[in-house]
Amino acid sequence: MPKLRVLFGLFVILLACSCTQDYRASIASDMESLVLADDMVLGIRLPGDNWKISPEPPLTLVEEMAAHIEHELEEKGQLASPPTREQLKNAALKKLQSNEGYVFNPTTGAHLDVDISRLGEGDMAPSARGVENSARYAVSSLEGDEGVSAVVARVEKNRLAGTQYAWRISADYKMHEEPRRFVGIVAFASPYWVYLYYTDPLKNDTDYGEMEEMLRSAVLGFKATP
Repeated sequence: MPKLRVLFGLFVILLACSCTQDYRASIASDMESLVLADDMVLGIRLPGDNWKISPEPPLTLVEEMAAHIEHELEEKGQLASPPTREQLKNAALKKLQSNEGYVFNPTTGAHLDVDISRLGEGDMAPSARGVENSARYAVSSLEGDEGVSAVVARVEKNRLAGTQYAWRISADYKMHEEPRRFVGIVAFASPYWVYLYYTDPLKNDTDYGEMEEMLRSAVLGFKATP
């Protein structure tokens, strides 16, 4: 019996050591990685040099967001004193920098926005239904966005390695009458909500298929708390 206790103790020590060093989901050596938090990394396999990964938004997205903000102000009648191009750009940067990172094609403007949100103190972790409801709310937000029309969307259960629950949004819509495609993954990996939002301006026939491959390869790596 004492021998068994010793062996069990050694097993617990080894298990504890491995938990402090290993990721819950492994990130392969051929993946690009994006640090999302002190204890969380996104691993993703890029299909070619046409795609980039960065914690900073691409210039094309900053310009697009600046134009979007200007349209919103016009729609709300808040342009009595029109903002300068620099002010619009700064506002766009501030909004976009709330995300943890981006995967994007600088030539076509297709982009995946990566965002996480840690549970607040005392907040309860969501159930699978709670994550589904969040995904459905994202569809409602898309439908209510400035310039968006003709939204056709569906929400379905999904898998994202390293998460507890994940739901996928697939949508076709128009932005100022220009066709767009959206793919969103809303997931939960304790203690984080995880949002991967892909927007495709449909300027390249290969972007959507390549992004699907990237999303299938995506892994959220965690370092366990010591």
